[in-house]
Amino acid sequence: MEIFKPLSPIPAYSRGNSSPCIELCLASSGTNTPNQDYGNLVNKYIIIPDDILTTKFDVLKIDDVFILRNVVCYIFKTFFERMNYQRINPVCLKGFVKDVSEKYNNVPYHNFYHATHVLHMTYVLLDKCEMFNKMSPDVLFSTLVSALVHDIGHPGNNNSYEINTCSELAYRYNDLSVLEQYHCTLAFELIKKHQLFLNYTHEEFVVCRKTIISAILGTDLANHNTALELLKMKKESGFYFETIEEQYFMAKILVHAVDIGNPIQDFEKCQAWSRRVSLEVYSQTEKEKELGLKPFTSFNINSRTSFYQHEIKYIRYICKPYWETLSQLFKSLNPLYEQIVQNLDTYILLENEAEKVEVNLAEF
Repeated sequence: MEIFKPLSPIPAYSRGNSSPCIELCLASSGTNTPNQDYGNLVNKYIIIPDDILTTKFDVLKIDDVFILRNVVCYIFKTFFERMNYQRINPVCLKGFVKDVSEKYNNVPYHNFYHATHVLHMTYVLLDKCEMFNKMSPDVLFSTLVSALVHDIGHPGNNNSYEINTCSELAYRYNDLSVLEQYHCTLAFELIKKHQLFLNYTHEEFVVCRKTIISAILGTDLANHNTALELLKMKKESGFYFETIEEQYFMAKILVHAVDIGNPIQDFEKCQAWSRRVSLEVYSQTEKEKELGLKPFTSFNINSRTSFYQHEIKYIRYICKPYWETLSQLFKSLNPLYEQIVQNLDTYILLENEAEKVEVNLAEF
């Protein structure tokens, strides 16, 4: 069966009427974009790792945020050159990336390292799934932007904490995808500040904005099961990339796949990221206890068995089913799915060993 249908180009739009807010993001000249020089996007003294555009690249080996920002700019530079995409002012982009890095908080997991990792792997997935030949360049660029900003300003706790503590953010966003809406707000404040979409018409900007919002809101785990069911339906219906809605959907499912996809990496990297998640989980449960709230999980950071059980449950019920479906749609992702299965088996073995040790210690 044919999974993918031919891509027809998105029609060119006229400028039309735009709001004062949107006007600040757009140029009065529409799409008459000057040729851009992206040669200075990356500092000439920074050595970019050879494996940066592969699944082997390990962002955790970088120990400096300045280098991370150059890695981010290199990925965008690669995209611009690959697609001959001349719409983004490099000075605006560098300022935007710098501000984004500074808006990420110093929390164990949802920090600028995670953002860089998700951007990097989103680019890799777009390549592996051959989306550079199927999706609009504007949507592709916006997908990469959404990957970078998808957790901007993350406080290191989940939506349930915001809602249960009746936080200012929960009030602002009416308990609905609280953090994801907050990430969208911060992202577009910086997009506006740096006039990132200066060379776009109103209608083109709307397409980019919808792509970014859709992808960020799609990372809310409350929407995970719905996303999985829609993904399963694609095994029958296929993808129709001539529609912009289908491209929004593709951006959303790929960014979410990467966001939940730490187990697609080799076990050492997978476990390193999981340890960081565990620190955030522990921090939240301690705050909940202090406030007299019921902790959202019984996870015990001092127990290896608890850690392994947490990872097994996460992979078995969240990560693995999603990536299994994705790999059935995109055969090129099979090796990544097989890595998930391998990591799950490793965690099961480690859990069994840890249980024996903890049982023996309990006898004393």
